[in-house]
Amino acid sequence: MYLEPSLTTEYTTALSSGATVYAKVAEAVADEFRTGHQALLRDASHLDVDIVAKVTAVVKNGASSYIACKLLEDDDNGASTDLSECDTILICGNINAEGAPIPDAIAYDPTKWYNYTQIFRTPLEITRTAMLTRLRTTDSYKEAKRESLELHSIEMEKAFLHGIRTENTGSNGKPERTTMGLIPAIRAGASGNVNDFALNSDFSGQTWLQGGEDWLDNYLEVIFRYGAQDKLAFVGSGAMLGIQKLAKTYGNIQLTPASAGYGIKILQWITPFGVINLKTHPLFSFQASTRNAMLIFEPAMLRFKYITDTMFKKDPAMKLAGFTAYDGTKEEWLTEAGMEYHHPTKFGFLTGFNTDNSV
Repeated sequence: MYLEPSLTTEYTTALSSGATVYAKVAEAVADEFRTGHQALLRDASHLDVDIVAKVTAVVKNGASSYIACKLLEDDDNGASTDLSECDTILICGNINAEGAPIPDAIAYDPTKWYNYTQIFRTPLEITRTAMLTRLRTTDSYKEAKRESLELHSIEMEKAFLHGIRTENTGSNGKPERTTMGLIPAIRAGASGNVNDFALNSDFSGQTWLQGGEDWLDNYLEVIFRYGAQDKLAFVGSGAMLGIQKLAKTYGNIQLTPASAGYGIKILQWITPFGVINLKTHPLFSFQASTRNAMLIFEPAMLRFKYITDTMFKKDPAMKLAGFTAYDGTKEEWLTEAGMEYHHPTKFGFLTGFNTDNSV
């Protein structure tokens, strides 16, 4: 905080209402202010100092940008300090005189996100003899078709969780794209919401029971800062076991059975920051590396975008003869699709549940 536009004389003595002071800020901060804004000048360590002022000028000059503020009250609110320790300036409204002209507008550049669709193909191949062989169990062709659709869905789901966004040229010289999955999207857009208890140095040497509850509180507070106070979490069986151990040990965690849409059974975990609807995910539990993981997100912030929704491409030439005739059929399931994500700061990916810290 300074006493003149040259930013040479620092603010050291409390001033009265009507005095003008100059807050030195980064240009990115100055971009958010305009003349006529109502500003709150604050010492983040002493909130009793808070002073309300009117912005009278904004000058942008890189790291030496400043906001001129006319004090609307005496600088005597603080019990032990004053604006000489001011380190925060916030917009808390705008001030306009009767009959004044329209003030200058402020525009913001959005954070641009994009993704690609990916072509997923799962083949189904069976010989004529196998198709016509009578089995004690289900029809071999129908079972192969069912199984290939299941594999098609599983591979798509894994890509929507773990894939990265790429665009390359395939071996045939045509474009080849992969879609970004939810977990890489969180790592790219909200890296502070991703953590592993086993590798967190703040809990060095602690067992899961010693530090797990505090670790969860710290990161759930961060994840729930933005968005809805009701989120969905996919968890592995190991992560669920870790939560259950904390609940049994400390009695501070309440898990309540509930039902989501379509009769899906979930566990509601009511935390001080919001409600997490826990759903054990088979793909997480099956794979050892994700068994102790939790993926938190808001389904309303995800969109399934497709060029071609899942379709079955049947072989029409099975009964045709010719030089390249094949004694059987080769068909496929095909989908060209990707995921659209909104506001990954609302999501989180936590790992290391039920695992002792190793650093």
